[in-house]
Amino acid sequence: RGPLEQEKARSDIRARTMAEEQHVEIVTFSLPEAYVYAIPPTATHAGHRADSWNVDEWLRAVRVKVTSCGDRGAIRLEDVTSGELFAECPLPRDAAINTVVEPVTDSSRYFVLRVEDEATRRHAFVGLGFRDRDSASDFKLAVQEHQSQLNRDKEAARTRAEYEAQMAEKTAAAVAAGAPAVPTKLHDFSLKGTLHISVPRTLGGGSPAMSDSGSGRATPGRGAAALEAGGGGGGFSIGIPPPPSASVPARGLAPPSLAAMGA
Repeated sequence: RGPLEQEKARSDIRARTMAEEQHVEIVTFSLPEAYVYAIPPTATHAGHRADSWNVDEWLRAVRVKVTSCGDRGAIRLEDVTSGELFAECPLPRDAAINTVVEPVTDSSRYFVLRVEDEATRRHAFVGLGFRDRDSASDFKLAVQEHQSQLNRDKEAARTRAEYEAQMAEKTAAAVAAGAPAVPTKLHDFSLKGTLHISVPRTLGGGSPAMSDSGSGRATPGRGAAALEAGGGGGGFSIGIPPPPSASVPARGLAPPSLAAMGA
């Protein structure tokens, strides 16, 4: 690119950065040490293989971070010693994630990243390796979660656009019918007319007393009498026996003897 195009790219970056200052950058994955490799070009369409990298000789030891800021995501590779940015892999907004983060075909601990210079848009492919599978799995999940969040945001924006279009159509129909152009609801779930709520009278125990006709309306004095009488006269009874008297021991338990009481 020429100097004018590079300056325009830098200007666009500054404008985008200012627009995104309202968003907070979130680090969804961080690992203190991983390894960057210079990788050969793949010879087939089957994908990259880590056994062709000479994994014992890495290019740089880096700190790995997966960050998210609004709809922008990136994989940052920082020097372990100085903390300076070594390379960055921007995560795509409108493309599949495997276009920039591709796992190798012979291991779950190694990936191929498409790193890019944000100002010049020049890119290169490097290998990234982790010491253990758990760290590699967490890295992969963090990258996939950013893509899933973008998909959810797009679906929410599409639903909102459909809602606003339906609201505009409904408002236009109301104006055409002579109604005032006021904000309306797409669906009206309000209760219409007068609502009558009947609450039955209850006894002290919380159960409604039944009348002779079984209608559920309480008859003063009748429900209590029916309970005491054991359900006579069309009422209902509660089958709970009265507690035993003080002279009768509880069923299944022998009264304590004087010897047991220490007498």
